[in-house]
Amino acid sequence: MTVAETELEQMLRDARRLNAGPAKWTALDSVFRHADAAGLTEFGYRARMGSLDELWQGGELTRSFLAFTHCLSVFDNHPDLVRPGDEHHLLWEFKAVAAGLPSFPEVPLDRARRLLDEMERRYLAGGHSLHAVYQRRAVVAHHLGELDEAAEWFDRMATAKRDGLSDCAGCVPNRVIIFLADRDDHEEAVRLGAPLSDKQTCGAQPHLIQGNLLLPYLRTGRFAEAVAAHRSAYPKLREHRIRLAHVGLHLQFCGLTGNTDRGLTLLDHHLPWLDRPSSPADAMSFAIGAVIVLRRLIEAGRDAHQVRRRTDNGDRQWASTVRELHDEMLALARRHAAAFDKRNGNTYQSSTLEARIDADPVTGSLPLTVFTGRPIAEHPGRAEVDALIRAIADRTAARDHAGAARLRLEVARRLHAGRQWDDATESAEEAVRSLDRVGLTAEAMAARWLLVELHQRGHRHREEVRALLEELLAAPHRPEPVPSRAVLLERLADDPGPGRDRVGLLLEAADLHREAGDTAAETRLVLNALSWVTEVPADAAALVSRVDALVGEEVPPSVRAELCRLEGGLGLREQALERARRDPGDDGALRTREAFLLLELGRAAEAEVMARPWADDDDGEWFWEACVIVVRSLQARGREADALAFLAGHDLDLSDMEDVYLD
Repeated sequence: MTVAETELEQMLRDARRLNAGPAKWTALDSVFRHADAAGLTEFGYRARMGSLDELWQGGELTRSFLAFTHCLSVFDNHPDLVRPGDEHHLLWEFKAVAAGLPSFPEVPLDRARRLLDEMERRYLAGGHSLHAVYQRRAVVAHHLGELDEAAEWFDRMATAKRDGLSDCAGCVPNRVIIFLADRDDHEEAVRLGAPLSDKQTCGAQPHLIQGNLLLPYLRTGRFAEAVAAHRSAYPKLREHRIRLAHVGLHLQFCGLTGNTDRGLTLLDHHLPWLDRPSSPADAMSFAIGAVIVLRRLIEAGRDAHQVRRRTDNGDRQWASTVRELHDEMLALARRHAAAFDKRNGNTYQSSTLEARIDADPVTGSLPLTVFTGRPIAEHPGRAEVDALIRAIADRTAARDHAGAARLRLEVARRLHAGRQWDDATESAEEAVRSLDRVGLTAEAMAARWLLVELHQRGHRHREEVRALLEELLAAPHRPEPVPSRAVLLERLADDPGPGRDRVGLLLEAADLHREAGDTAAETRLVLNALSWVTEVPADAAALVSRVDALVGEEVPPSVRAELCRLEGGLGLREQALERARRDPGDDGALRTREAFLLLELGRAAEAEVMARPWADDDDGEWFWEACVIVVRSLQARGREADALAFLAGHDLDLSDMEDVYLD
């Protein structure tokens, strides 16, 4: 492997360790560009192939399309680089590209049609069924408003043989359900979809089917099923940007059933996603749902109600009135619809949009949350919660909005204490919005902390937890029960997200504990920070000294090994070796670190002797590191034949050793 490939391998590893978001996509872009500039065709191909699904799942459709096109070109022009499984991978990804490309109005229609023809050609050439091709042709025809043609393609799909390139048993009918609902054939949509609404057939189902059944359930009077579908589906998609259009369906549902407060909660969470939507089609679908909710609020006389806004990266916050946001969303939806109509040569998207936003509510009030009358599960505190909800209604009727907001927080706390997690989460979300609206900052901070505890309890909504913690950290005052800044920093360090350094967060929290005189907490966090140090930082010497000052020689072998690694990285190899030998125990982390230090100090024979016992344990945790040390020790003494014999005896290859980093 060349130096350039070694560096790119590290860049790719670093990029893939990042959380999904702009920093990760930019890092992957950089890897792809550097590979292309260095003429490393195979590396660039493999890096893109391994990123296709992650780009799509992250809502980066444009990047996904570009990476796919590059891979397809390499597949065609460099058959020597193709491996088993590559064809299937690319033909599978072809489905998302063929269906998704028309979601961008700047893509000419003839290009989208040519792509479908190319997909069919490749499927036939590979001896595959056209089941998936017919489905994509139907989806594109549906988008274009060619409903009779879409029906024909769906019929052909139904009679085609399923194979390994077909969508799963839930995703195939899901596409048909969307088509039936748009054609107002709601009974048929329910007949097809209801039996599948509780069957998990893949990572996207059944919650996408449940969302697509919302309007058919409403139009056929199946209100209980609609409520159950919303409550089951929405939590599963709320953190996935690729599902922005589906969030729009849930907004439509809220607007058509009198659940405008619930709709505002969804808007508060998802509006920032419009800064970088997956596609114009997704942005349009979301905006339609937003308009329906906001129009109901205007009709109820709440047009001056303030809606909190923030940019996607959190660098700016502001507020809009309901009317201002309604007009903004309506203009956005109409602009996208007009662009699609111009490209498609008809008015299907615009007429569909206008019909949806002009639709009358299906029902004035469909109990969706505990605040709108949905029954609460039986638990010891249920009577008190019921009384609080009645009091909220009384306070609201008396226009005591501050009193009602405080009671919403109390309901959330009681539900939390009663272990009614989903109801507690929904109530806390609504409490945050209500408390913000009436300016009760301290109580709003307390509600945010309750949400953090609820989300982290279920290990859910990581992006939202990070945003909540950042808000709490930025607050000038943190009232009870919000914990100290040190505790908040430690919570954020559990999952810091883009632009935040876990080690830095932990050390900042440790500094605060030191100022408070809590040496035990400081020690715990410093050792935690040490365990996350991957590269030797500029202040490594200060970190080593701090650990020594806090714990001295009373450290576990794994901590001692980390300190040796940092000292070795600072060039203090003799000092690190002396530290390692102060603990003569039989710990793999420490002994392989000692062997590596010996190797770096030019004492290759001693390094081999130290590493050999760990290299003899094929199933041991330190087998791989020990094998690398043995091989490099032999090579350092010119014993290349012995190194190759050792590798052969362990069923390894010399190339396996080339990109391994031990320092």
